[in-house]
Amino acid sequence: MVKPTFLCIGVQKAGTTSFINYMNQHDEIFMKPGESHFFDTVELTEKEIENYENTFDTKKIIIGEKTPSYNYLQYAIDRIYNYNPDIKLILILREPISRAFSQYNMLMSNDNKSLNDITEEQMISDFEKEEKVELSKLKCNGNNIIVRGKYDEIIKYILSKFSKENLFIGIAEEIKNDKNKYNDIFKFLGVSPIEINKNLDTHIIKYDKKIPKKLEQKLYHIYKEHNKELYKLLGRRIECWENYYESINNSFNEVRN
Repeated sequence: MVKPTFLCIGVQKAGTTSFINYMNQHDEIFMKPGESHFFDTVELTEKEIENYENTFDTKKIIIGEKTPSYNYLQYAIDRIYNYNPDIKLILILREPISRAFSQYNMLMSNDNKSLNDITEEQMISDFEKEEKVELSKLKCNGNNIIVRGKYDEIIKYILSKFSKENLFIGIAEEIKNDKNKYNDIFKFLGVSPIEINKNLDTHIIKYDKKIPKKLEQKLYHIYKEHNKELYKLLGRRIECWENYYESINNSFNEVRN
């Protein structure tokens, strides 16, 4: 049996599939392909833990898996903590409006639906159904499009269990623009930096319809205060996100004028 030493816990639609490729290029790291969904589906019995640990086929010491739903499901965080309170957690954040719309695109594609056939009113209605979902009341994984982007609430719960030293928070857009930031993650995991192969991205999907302005503005107002709290937790603003939000505000002001 092999015990994982770290978990990539999300977020969904933030490049976590490519993340596996970038981690596995390091000689000292093994990351299992795919998603395990162990801590969000399975009770931690001795037999289930044994089965889980048997899925890590490696002799390396730095070992991980990624399941993006772990981060926002509080019972999954509880199970991870009960399994190993010293395990290292890696959380990659993507700008929440873009993340939410990307997930919505994925869900529609999975249902063989094209966004070109969905009206703006229907899209907004679909998102409104998600608005009242509360993190603390979730008992299983699901779509949960809006609540997955409330990063401040997610991080605060993680840090109510784990030490700050056990949590690495990266920004997807910054990592995408500078792949050398993977060396920051290697340092967090306790291994030496390497020359990064910068062409290991996978699952890059371009959608044929942009987010409707009304939906974009709606999500902006939902996430505005959550982002303020996130910036306090990080100790900085995320400038590439703020540049995007400035364009939303400019567009909104043009409509009002």
